[in-house]
Parts: sequence; structure tokens; C-alpha cells
Amino acid sequence: MESEVSIVLRDCPYRVIGDCVGVETGAYALVRDKQELVCALGDFDSVNKEQFELIQSNVKNIIKVSSIKDETDSELAIKWCIKQGYKKIHVFGALNDRLDHQRINVLLAYKYQEVILYDDSNKIQAYTEGDYLISKDDYSYFSVFSYTDSIISLIGFTYPLDHYKLSYNELKTVSNQWIKKDAQLIVHHGKVLVYLSR
Repeated sequence: MESEVSIVLRDCPYRVIGDCVGVETGAYALVRDKQELVCALGDFDSVNKEQFELIQSNVKNIIKVSSIKDETDSELAIKWCIKQGYKKIHVFGALNDRLDHQRINVLLAYKYQEVILYDDSNKIQAYTEGDYLISKDDYSYFSVFSYTDSIISLIGFTYPLDHYKLSYNELKTVSNQWIKKDAQLIVHHGKVLVYLSR
């Protein structure tokens, strides 16, 4: 099995990295685009009868869940992928117009180290204690936040930091930029959420 998987949560721009898991209208979009799915998951209340029949005829592994549940479909899909042994979970369609869904999906990225969220303009990923090289790629801005007190250093950015105590209500660690192609994030203590933005 590949160690990477793409979860598509809705009909949105996506790029397949590894295997594919479709959630709700994301499953329909993948099937419509003739992508092979390892799993389709959801209560499927957001697809019509014809769309669900298309999913059924093209996906062997369909997990239909109740709409009355404690976890979102996103978290159920992430948990399923972790249980299958995937080490990187690329999630598309998590940053949509519904701010409540957007918030819960960002919290899922913070909760599960394997998860990386994408949309047209952003990439969001959590980092635990360690030393990381952050590549600019085609992003313009680097922002870092934490839900708990953390200690970080930033090297190779326009605004460097040295053993900086980053609290949950910190507002000045937004819109940093790279001095060159790669820069360094060191998480000395805690866990942070990094936003790369265009």
C-alpha cells in the first residue's frame, strides 16, 4: 500500500497524491473524473440518487454512516486512513465557505500529525517538536500559530525568531516571508500549526 492518500471532501479543485478517498460530493467528483477510489465515505445526504448510484457502481468499498454522530465525515475519513496505515493524508475541500466546517478541519489538522489541508491558496500542517526545513515552493507567506504555549525558532525568514514563546493568542507571527527558497522552523517545545499562503 502507498503511504500517502488524498481525501477529497467536496467537488473542488484537487490533485491526486497517492490513493484516493472520497467523502460525500468529493466521492462523486472523483468518480465523475474517473479516479479510482479505495474508499467512499459519508452519510451521502449531499448527493442525489443518481450521483450515489454512480458512486455505488464504481467504488467497491463504501462506508455509509449515520448523519447522527459525534465525529464529522472528515474526521471519520482521516481515522479510516490512519487505520489503513497511511502516513501522509492530503485533504482537499476542507477550507470551504462554511466557517464552522473550516474551523473543525483546521483543528483536525492540528490534532492529527498526518493531515495536510489544501485549497487554491493555502497549505496547512501541524508540526510537533523537531527541526524542519520549510520550502517556499510557490507560496508567498508563512504564518505560524499554536493552541498551547510553544517555543519556536525561525531561521531564514524575513522576521527571524530565537526560542520565542508562542502563545495561543499570538497575533504577530503572520505573513512572514522567506529570505531564500528554504527556511528553518524549530519547534523546541509544544506543537504549532503552519499556514503557507499565496
